This record gives sequence, structure tokens and C-alpha cells, in this order.
Amino acid sequence: MRSYIVLIVFLLCSFTYKGFARNYSSNFTSELSQQLTFTSAGTDVLTIPTNQSLGKFTPLTGNVSQMKYFYETLSNLRNKPLRIAHYGDSLILGDIITDYLREKLQQRFGGQGVGMLNIISDDNRMRVTTIHSYSEDWEYYSFLTRNPNQLPLGISGALAIPKTGSWVKYEANSIYKSSSSFNVVKIYYSSADYNSTIQYSVDNAAMTTQKLIAGNGVQELVIKAKGNSKTFYMQFLSGKSPLFYGVSLESSGGGVYVDNFPMRGNSGSSLADIPEELLEQFNKNLHYDLIILSYGANVSSPNKGIFTVYENKMVNVIKKYQKAFPNTSFLLVSSTDRTQKIGTRFVTNPDVLILLETQKRIAEKTGITFWDLSQMMGGRDSMDDWVNASPPLALKDYAHFTSLGGSKVAGFLFDALMDSYSKFKN
Repeated sequence: MRSYIVLIVFLLCSFTYKGFARNYSSNFTSELSQQLTFTSAGTDVLTIPTNQSLGKFTPLTGNVSQMKYFYETLSNLRNKPLRIAHYGDSLILGDIITDYLREKLQQRFGGQGVGMLNIISDDNRMRVTTIHSYSEDWEYYSFLTRNPNQLPLGISGALAIPKTGSWVKYEANSIYKSSSSFNVVKIYYSSADYNSTIQYSVDNAAMTTQKLIAGNGVQELVIKAKGNSKTFYMQFLSGKSPLFYGVSLESSGGGVYVDNFPMRGNSGSSLADIPEELLEQFNKNLHYDLIILSYGANVSSPNKGIFTVYENKMVNVIKKYQKAFPNTSFLLVSSTDRTQKIGTRFVTNPDVLILLETQKRIAEKTGITFWDLSQMMGGRDSMDDWVNASPPLALKDYAHFTSLGGSKVAGFLFDALMDSYSKFKN
């Protein structure tokens, strides 16, 4: 009898998840078409409405002094680029929040390009910063799939293995200036042999054939375009199939790059599944100056002991990352306000209040910086106001932001970072 109950619960969860995925994607597309405005010149540049009164400035708290790695590089961008990894759950799917934070940082400090992208993505139809397509014959593994051979997941928590002829294509979109073009492409992979060969094309030019470097460690292939480019196409031709971890679209010189690493249904504890050795290898290539952790949408339970378990897991995850990235700043972004209907009112889910205190302790135990997103939204019961704003800043699931809501969050996060940066310089 118990097995039948488990099966029924599993099926219900599966249907709920799939229904949410379809509805979220549909809502995203609908609200996006209604809320994007364009310049009179006809260029696809997103304009963020400024007539919204919701949200308030909320400073960084916790151990702000460890943000020095981020701020020191920010003060010295002429010598090297600055890179940020933004990890999160479905809250940042489709590059939401990350896209406008990237735009604000690149407007002020330079840089051009959307940064790291997976080979296979479950949010490619939602992502407006990059048009992403690929053949259906790749093998894909991530936190959310079975991984029977225990293949080492990449920096984003995913990898893809090609068959002969497998291809992927990226096209920069001009909805933000920061993601409208690139002139450097970096491909990250491992486990190739001396016969592993790809071909690639930039801006639909003639194909270039390239043999990959053999070996089990993370390899970086750098391709320099002749000028500002819009499209990149790659196809696997022959030899042993490597593990492909992603492609980064960047520009030469300094500036800021912000990588968006969402994983639907993830609480953050799955980051423990990425081998520490692999993290260290990626750090040698990517040199992250700041790692942002945005989780909380998937942490809820009537069993309050779950929050203690979650706290311990996240403390271990962060300590593991601190060891792999010793000269990197870390910022933990709290859960959003998340509401439920009680009678005729939408009020904050009690689990959110427990989670917020849990996340503050996680930041304290690991000695990292904390940003209270829930407080920025307005505190208790504030999600209802974001859902009913005109235009809407959150979806009617009372848990996720619209693209405009995400941009507002990114704006306040940028303000908090710059406020702290100003204090650092003085």
C-alpha cells in the first residue's frame, strides 16, 4: 500500500512540475511581449519602467569585508576582466535577474557578451538574451537527471556528450546592449582524445575544423572573431566524444562577465555533486571574483527539522566552494517573500520566515555576505503587491518574478553592491 501512495505522490509532483514549467514559460512569453518597450530608433533595447514604487534599498550585511576580492578586481579592470557566477533555482531561469545585473555592471565597468551558456538548456525558450538551439541527439546530464556512470558535472551542474553530427548554435540578441554581440568564444570540455574534432562558424562564415586537446582535465578552446559577432555554430565531427561543459560568449579586453547558472527545482545543496577537483580546474580558467547564490524557492516542509538539514548541507557546499575558489567573494541572496492564500488574503508562508533565519545563519557560519531579498521586496506579505502591480512584477504563482520584476530586483542588488563598493573605496 505504501508503494502505491509513493507512486501517486510522485505522479502528482511530476504533473505539477510539468504544468508549472509550461505555465511559467507561457506566462513569461506573454508578459514579456506586453512589457518590453523599444527605442524609437528601432533597436531592441529593454526599457525598465521607473514608475514602480515597490522595493526599497537594502544594504549588504554579514561579513561584507570578504567582498574585497570582488571590489579589488572591480577597481583594477584595466589589467584583467572580472567574472561573476550567479547560481540559482527557477527564480533566475531564462537569465531573469542576471540579465539586468549584467547590463548595469557592463554599462558602468565595460565588457560585452552574455558569458557562459550550457550546450543543452531547459530554459532556452524563455531566455531573451540569447537565441539558443541544438540538435536532439546530445546526451545530457545534470543535477536533475540520472547519472549512472557518475560523470563529472561541470561548473553549471550539467554536461552534454555529442554524437557524430551533433550541433549547437547561439545567436546574440540585442534586447540588452550587454548581450547584443561578442568577439571571443570560449569552449569548455574534457575527456577528448587525439582524434576528437569539431567544426565551427562565426557569423555564418565558412566552417573551420579544429582538433581538440586530449586529456581528462578541463580544457579551454579560445576562438577570436574578426569583429563584433552575432552567431556561433559548433558541430562535433569525429573521434572520441568529449564531455562539453559550455560555451562562453565574451569580448576581448577587460570588463565584467556574469554567468547565469539556473537549475529548476534545486535548493542549492546539489552543488555538492560537482567534484572539487573540477571546480578548481574551472577556477584556473574562469577566475571568478564573486559567486552569488540565490536559492530558497524549493525549501519548504511541514517538518521543521528539514531546515536544519538544509542549513548543514549549504554550509558544507559553501565551504567546499570557498576551498576551490580561495580568492573569491561570496554573496548569499535570501529567499523571496512567498505568499499563500488564507481566507481572502495572501500572507507570507510561515516556512519563508524560518528559511530566512536559516539563510542568515548559513551566511554567518561560512563568513560570507548576505542580501535580504525579502526585505527589499517590502518584507512580510509583500509578494501580493508585486503580483498585482501594473505591469505585474511577479507571476500569479506568488513565488516567481516576471522579467520586469527580475530587472527591478537586479537594480536594487546593483545598488547594494555599489553602495558597499563605495564604502570599500573610501
